[in-house]
Amino acid sequence: MDQKKFKYKKRLGQNFLHNTSKLGQMAAIISARPGETVIEIGPGAGALTKELIKTAGRVIAVELDPEAIDKLKKKLGEPDNLEIINADFLKLDIKGLCSKLQIENCKLKIAGNIPYYITAPIIEKLIDNKRLISKAWLTVQKEVGDRMAAKEGSKTYGSLSVFCQFHANVKKLLKIDRTSFFPVPEVDSAFMELDFEGKRPLAVKDEKLFFRIVHAGFGQRRKMLINNVKRETGIGAAEALSAFCAAGIPEKARAEDVSIIDFAKLADVLYNKVNN
Repeated sequence: MDQKKFKYKKRLGQNFLHNTSKLGQMAAIISARPGETVIEIGPGAGALTKELIKTAGRVIAVELDPEAIDKLKKKLGEPDNLEIINADFLKLDIKGLCSKLQIENCKLKIAGNIPYYITAPIIEKLIDNKRLISKAWLTVQKEVGDRMAAKEGSKTYGSLSVFCQFHANVKKLLKIDRTSFFPVPEVDSAFMELDFEGKRPLAVKDEKLFFRIVHAGFGQRRKMLINNVKRETGIGAAEALSAFCAAGIPEKARAEDVSIIDFAKLADVLYNKVNN
């Protein structure tokens, strides 16, 4: 893309990746095959799109910026396996798209260098549609990527970690220096993988209660988890202590010390207490 002629739009969070080495690594990781459909979020200048269409059966590029679409068409032409949609990915009907494309047993691959300011809504949309997605790869702010993949006991472990890892196997695959983008952002990035197909479902009695407990715990993470749980659920001290013992969680534990599995055990024990 001609950087001098293209008007970058700050309101859209545009930072285009131009590091050919990283782009090659990303394409190799995604490893799109002839029978697969890949949805690319925000293709921008088409650097990654160019790599994806070499091997994928179909690439659907979802781009909000009409100017970027014009540049994309000029760069890539009209290959048979590329469809460009001028839309906001957050408003895209993924299920409807699968039906329109007549994809049986729809299992899409999703990839995108996404705007930092809408990272959370995009992750939520992917999770809402996880039954239609095998894997997703997102380029996000490095600090956000660290939180997505963090384990208990880490300072970066929090609600986002639990939310992502409850639904998917999460990996940080690549660190991408800020100078690999234009315009140059103020932070480094990370290339993250969300594997929905390979995730073993975590069964809980009440998913809403589970996440209520998680959010309450990390909402005041300096305090002991048991106090946050009492405040959130309204149960007494004796009942709370009994629940923690049953779940195998130390009384003085803080949220950052508790694994997702133990949060699930606690939520299931509390389910019987708050529903009686």
